[in-house]
Amino acid sequence: MRVSWLRRFRKRDPVPPAPVVTRDIELPGLGSITVSRSIDCTGDSCPRPQLLTMKTLEQMREGEIMELLSDNPASVEAIPAMMLVLYSTHLATIKGDGGWRIYVRKGL
Repeated sequence: MRVSWLRRFRKRDPVPPAPVVTRDIELPGLGSITVSRSIDCTGDSCPRPQLLTMKTLEQMREGEIMELLSDNPASVEAIPAMMLVLYSTHLATIKGDGGWRIYVRKGL
């Protein structure tokens, strides 16, 4: 039987789970939100940011918000579209000096 690449990635578990952090931030147009997980993918290329996002969303509870830091333009474009497939919501993407900050809420 063939094992998909995603199952192999999950099985190996090369990256520890994203630590639980709780901090309040202000998002333009949304107001104050509480971020519960933060992933730093600065310097990583595709598909690592997408795979880490999927893995972290699996560990989160419904309604929690995750922050993804990335400097890879392809990943920044892919994450919002990925949220529809993962039954989650893209809240905002904010461009900064070192890259982008992407905010995602688990659940629709």
